[in-house]
Amino acid sequence: MIDLLSFSLCLFAFNCFALAKFNHFKDVFKKRPTELQSKKLLLIAWISILLSLVFCVVTQGSYGALLFCGFMSLSVLIIMVFYNFLVGYVKLFSVLNSVLVVLSGLYLALN
Repeated sequence: MIDLLSFSLCLFAFNCFALAKFNHFKDVFKKRPTELQSKKLLLIAWISILLSLVFCVVTQGSYGALLFCGFMSLSVLIIMVFYNFLVGYVKLFSVLNSVLVVLSGLYLALN
């Protein structure tokens, strides 16, 4: 379950990185992001990616760094497909990913 949390945090981070950019934000929300929105998205993205790295390394040891690189590669591939071909589904994807992060985090916290 910790691997699911690490992967979903990585996916969430790259989604935030993409939304922090003007063109992607405009494609999804049909308006310009404010400077504050872009900065918040970047901050959330960096926190998420670092949490993902910490979870991978703490639970898997040195293998965790390799696992994290794989999670990053797969996350970037998924985000690239969504923003190039499935832009209409990015909002739904973002909500589902956020729910997955919260549920897997709650599951780990309660166990």
